[in-house]
Amino acid sequence: MNNQSNEKFNSLIKYIEDNLCEEISYKKLSQILCVNEYTMHRIFLFVTNYTVAEYIRKRRLSMSALDLLEGKEKIIDIAIKYNYDSSQSFSRAFKAMMGFLPSEINDNKNNIKFFPKYELTAEDITDEFEYHIEKGIKFKFYAISMKTTIKNCHNEAPLFWKKNYKYIKGKSEYGLLEYDKTCRIDNATYYIASKEPFQNAKELNLKASNYVVFECDYKGPNFLYEYCSKIYRTVIPNLEYELENLPDIEEYLGNNKLRLYIPIK
Repeated sequence: MNNQSNEKFNSLIKYIEDNLCEEISYKKLSQILCVNEYTMHRIFLFVTNYTVAEYIRKRRLSMSALDLLEGKEKIIDIAIKYNYDSSQSFSRAFKAMMGFLPSEINDNKNNIKFFPKYELTAEDITDEFEYHIEKGIKFKFYAISMKTTIKNCHNEAPLFWKKNYKYIKGKSEYGLLEYDKTCRIDNATYYIASKEPFQNAKELNLKASNYVVFECDYKGPNFLYEYCSKIYRTVIPNLEYELENLPDIEEYLGNNKLRLYIPIK
């Protein structure tokens, strides 16, 4: 199963690489992974730590730098080649990534921030996961929240817990990660939640949904991020379900045990 998942994802990356100078279809990317667009965006975020749009932008700008170094094309032609509307918009994006303008490439040959193609390898293959499906679960929580990103959540969430744990101590403990609705922007909201009321918490009701449920030994926030990444890489693309637009739920069971709920349709 994991080999198949890696092959699918590498095919998705190949499609992007083959079409850096063309319009890239999110629908096509979803078809390659055999999921819907929302699920594809969520998988891509966890596997690469970049949104699809961000990855494509960085790859296009990296390849444009190589074209600029060759010196065979005008800046405006390279801008149009990589789907920019004007040399001005291309120059702004290029400088934001590289720190210098396209016209200054020859003076900055050693300062190019080249963003390489992403590729899953045999080393990325992980052990099989044990999981089960629970249907029609409706959660009612009391929660406090903070704005974060997928990239930063595993660093920021522990600090959020440390600051607020005194309010939830002795109650049921949950962490919720809510994604941007399209997953095209790396915005997220993280919640500390309980089934019992606590200070400063607001009621949070999640509609009834099905969940794929995993259990593991909790070894810290970095472990949890890697664990989720492996699930999104190896399990989600092969389920006969698509992801529901609801938060992922961490249930802390005590004795360093964790139950992870990922919502599915």
